[in-house]
Amino acid sequence: RLRSRVSGSSAAEAQGIKLSYLPFIVKAVVAGLKKYPMMNATLDDAAGEIVFKRYYHVGVATATEQGLMVPVVRHADRLSIFDLSREIDRVSAAARTGKARREEVTGSTFTISSLGVLGGVLATPIINYPEVAILGVHKIKRTPVFDDAGHVVGREIMNLSVSIDHRVVDGYEGALFLQEVVRLLGDPAMMMLEGV
Repeated sequence: RLRSRVSGSSAAEAQGIKLSYLPFIVKAVVAGLKKYPMMNATLDDAAGEIVFKRYYHVGVATATEQGLMVPVVRHADRLSIFDLSREIDRVSAAARTGKARREEVTGSTFTISSLGVLGGVLATPIINYPEVAILGVHKIKRTPVFDDAGHVVGREIMNLSVSIDHRVVDGYEGALFLQEVVRLLGDPAMMMLEGV
């Protein structure tokens, strides 16, 4: 509801923005990474070290004619929802048209792979090395669910999956990270109230 309200707002229209869900997902992911920093690390195999990143460069897997590429939204934690929308569109378009610069497709600290357009219920995305985790986003589908009163109602449901490198991240920490992302996406206004 929040995305629909914001997407159709005069502020969004004035800036030529049509919001997808992805900027909200990026915001929730960054909040999760801040809370669970092991998810925003890389593994340096040669040195045998885990390297914690203090910046949030979120890769957004993008289908191109040359195959899957991962353009990067740098310093995603510093961007507003509108800025994230513009930057995701910009780097994705550059990747699809083959005009992305090297720095626009390297250096991510965490990747989001969205299969939403293709449908599907669940997938296991492959980690974008040397990162230690990746989030899979699946199709949003209207589904009958029980509300708090026990009545069947229609709700928009989206499955998320996370793949993690168990050499670095404990499965429990990965699950906690995913729960944080789910919590924030379930009530996106909380991201604004919590200063995410």
